[in-house]
Amino acid sequence: MDLSAPICVVGAGQSGILTAAKLRELGFANIDILEAAPRFGGYCQTVDVDVDGDVYDFQSHLVIQQSFGADMAGTAIDELLRNHPVPTKTEALYFVGRSDSGKPQLGVPPHFVPLLQSMTAEQLIDQLVEAWNLIEQAARNRHAPGQSGLAFDRVPGETWETYRARHAPLVGEVLQGLTIYANMRRPRQPAETIININAHINGHVSQLAKLFLSLYPAEKQSLLARMPQSLLAQLGSRQPVSLSFQAGFISFLRRIADDHRLTVAVDSQVTGIEPIGPEGVRVAYTVHGEQRSAIYSRVIVTARPAQIREMFPEGDIHDLFAEQHCPRAWTRSYLVRVREELLAYPRRPNAVEPLGFWVIDPYGSYTDSDPEQAMHRITAANKQHPGPYWVCFSNSDTSISDAQAWSLAKESLFLFADPELVAETIAEWPAYPSAAAVRDGWFDRVSGIQGQHGIYFVGEILSGPTAECISSFVRDVIPQWFEPSDTAWPSSH
Repeated sequence: MDLSAPICVVGAGQSGILTAAKLRELGFANIDILEAAPRFGGYCQTVDVDVDGDVYDFQSHLVIQQSFGADMAGTAIDELLRNHPVPTKTEALYFVGRSDSGKPQLGVPPHFVPLLQSMTAEQLIDQLVEAWNLIEQAARNRHAPGQSGLAFDRVPGETWETYRARHAPLVGEVLQGLTIYANMRRPRQPAETIININAHINGHVSQLAKLFLSLYPAEKQSLLARMPQSLLAQLGSRQPVSLSFQAGFISFLRRIADDHRLTVAVDSQVTGIEPIGPEGVRVAYTVHGEQRSAIYSRVIVTARPAQIREMFPEGDIHDLFAEQHCPRAWTRSYLVRVREELLAYPRRPNAVEPLGFWVIDPYGSYTDSDPEQAMHRITAANKQHPGPYWVCFSNSDTSISDAQAWSLAKESLFLFADPELVAETIAEWPAYPSAAAVRDGWFDRVSGIQGQHGIYFVGEILSGPTAECISSFVRDVIPQWFEPSDTAWPSSH
């Protein structure tokens, strides 16, 4: 492909910026990035107004340790952080539940307690290792990028409920943590979408290992001897389980864009994408209400399914991303100010106020059989800067008003006595195909249309939601799709 050929990237979120950056690395000089919003960043939303000068991330703020070993070496996100350094900070992971009196407490998640009471320490560690090995195998045996590219022990098309049920109890509970993180609220979701989306998030398992070891100090050495080297390496790693960005995640995307000399055309709403034979692909878009169009050699779409349906009002692409295959799901995020923190979090001597990602009893409000009971309830809270402000996340939808949603969320936010709402947002996340669509071969159908008429699709729905999933997908597929050649783009264009 001619390096001077014009390429359009639709969307300037994480997938769009990383895609354009990878194209620039391959030598492509003529790249337009069209973003409908007044700023780039997509769903990586931040709040920086009236919060004591700090930036708070509502979405995509965590870079979680992705490797099976001592650090993140070799991962796509580690490569990006080394090539585009920005200030980061360590975040810790704590498990939090309710005591018998209803107050928050650090310690073993409540749903683990009955299991721990029925198992020996050796059984507990062996089952934790089994879960670790399942996730490690899925990542190491990857045969393609994206959600359908990992390999693990499952029956193709098997539902999450049956997959979990045929493993040992603690294995199922550990793997369920991946489901919680993925916000997978749909019953009978295929097991592959659960594991594939979050197989990278092994820090969840290693933190559980540390927690369980603390319960049996006298047996620590014998329990460590039962663990594989990869888990031991991560337990002893100096690399933090998770990092976040002092100036917000969008600052990281901005650094990548600046380093690659990328320009984003904001307030540019793409209204239609139409192949026009050998000439290329026509992209229609509006800028401040003015209709415009341009012809490109290839177009990469990084939008959400609902937006894709608007760009392709009919035809195979519209049908593939139709509501019945890609139903909308939502999450709400809240920035709250608290007067009193009911928990004293561990900190190193002379350290500043601890920052971290605290899981708030998500398991107690979620079951495979009745996911609706978790709707609008807070599942996690994160303290990104010292001070009284916290970001909280909840499963949600648009069936009730913002006021009603906050009332239910506040009711479940037992970390604080009376949190004050400062700002909120609701985003269409996660963007995953339905269980039925996946079982009917949806991912294969998407793979079959990639590149037809010069149109490609990149984004969370194909790669999974984490920074590593998205960045590794882009790193793998863009060079395959856009191999430079000596063929020149017609000068008339």
